[in-house]
Amino acid sequence: MNRILRDRELLVFLLLVVIIILVGLVSPNFLTFKSLAGVLNSSLILILVSIGEMFVVLTRGLDVSVGATMGLSAVALGLALNAGWSLPACIILALVVGVLAGTVNSIGVAIFRVPPIIMTLGTLGMYRGTMRILTGGSWIETIPANIKDLGKMTFLGFHVFVWITLLIVAIVAIVLKRSRQARYFYLVGDNENGSLFLGVPIRKTVFLAYILAGLFAAMGAVIFVAQVGFVPMQTGNGEELKALAALVIGGVSLTGGVGTPISALVGALFLKSVDSMLIFLKVPGYWSNAVGGFILLIAVYFDFRLRKTISFQQLLARRKIRMENIQKARSSVAESQDNTHEEP
Repeated sequence: MNRILRDRELLVFLLLVVIIILVGLVSPNFLTFKSLAGVLNSSLILILVSIGEMFVVLTRGLDVSVGATMGLSAVALGLALNAGWSLPACIILALVVGVLAGTVNSIGVAIFRVPPIIMTLGTLGMYRGTMRILTGGSWIETIPANIKDLGKMTFLGFHVFVWITLLIVAIVAIVLKRSRQARYFYLVGDNENGSLFLGVPIRKTVFLAYILAGLFAAMGAVIFVAQVGFVPMQTGNGEELKALAALVIGGVSLTGGVGTPISALVGALFLKSVDSMLIFLKVPGYWSNAVGGFILLIAVYFDFRLRKTISFQQLLARRKIRMENIQKARSSVAESQDNTHEEP
C-alpha cells in the first residue's frame, strides 16, 4: 500500500481504471475496444506536448508557449505540403520550426536570464502573430491527402502514431533513467546551487530543456495535422495549460526535480479519458473545462498533501536514525568508561 501511495503514476493509473469501470457500468459502450482506442488516439498530442513541457518543469522552469509553438509548426507543415514539398521534408521542416522556437526561449531564459514565465509569454504572442502573418489570418483548409493517409494507418488495431508515441515515451524514460547527462535535468531542478558545485552545466541543461519542449510540441503538430486534416488558427490554443495539468496529475512536481515521461503519459490519458467519459455520460460540453479545472485543483491539493506527508515521514526516519546513532554512541562511551574503571 505504501508503494502505491509513493508511486504517483501507479496511483493515478489505478484510479483511472476504477473510474473507467464505474463509467462503463453506467454506459457499457464506453468499455468497447473502439472507444478506449479512441481515447488513446486522442491523447497522443497531449502526451507529446506534456513530455516536452516536463523537461522544462524538471529544471524548475515553465514554458507557456508550447501551444503556440505547436500551432506555428502546424502552419509551417501545412504551407509546405501545399507548396508541393515531399511529406518527409515537410515533417522535418515542422520539427525544425519547433526546435527554432524552443531555441528562442532557451536564449532568453538560459543566456539572458529572463524569467521563464515572462520569456515564454512573450514568445507565445510572437508565435501566434507569426502564424497569422504566414497565413493571412485564415485557416489552411486544403491539405494533401498523403499526410491524412498517414494518420489513418493502423497496426494491430491501433493507429501507427500510437505505437510511435509509446516508443518515444519508452525511449525517453530509458534515457532519463540510465544516462548521466539526462539526470542533469533532475539535479538542476532539485538543487541548482548544489548542482553548480557538482559541476553540472546548468545553463546548457536549461537551454536543452526548452529546445526539447519545442521539438515535442512540433511532434504534436505533425500528429494534429495528420488527424484533423487542416490547420485552424486556434491550433494549440490552451495546450500548454492542459500539458501542465497532465503533468501535475501524473506526479510531476512544479517545484522541479520530480517526474518521468510515464507521469506525462498517465496524466494525459487521465484528462482525455475524463473528456470522453463526459460525452458518454451525456454531460453538456460546456461542463468540460469546469470539470477539468476541478480535477486539477484536487490533483494539486492531493499532490501537496502527499509530498508533505512523505517529507514528514522522511524527517521522522532521519530523526530516528540520528537518535539510534546517539544511543549507540552513548552506549559505547559507557562501555569504555566501565572498562576503564575495571582495569585498576
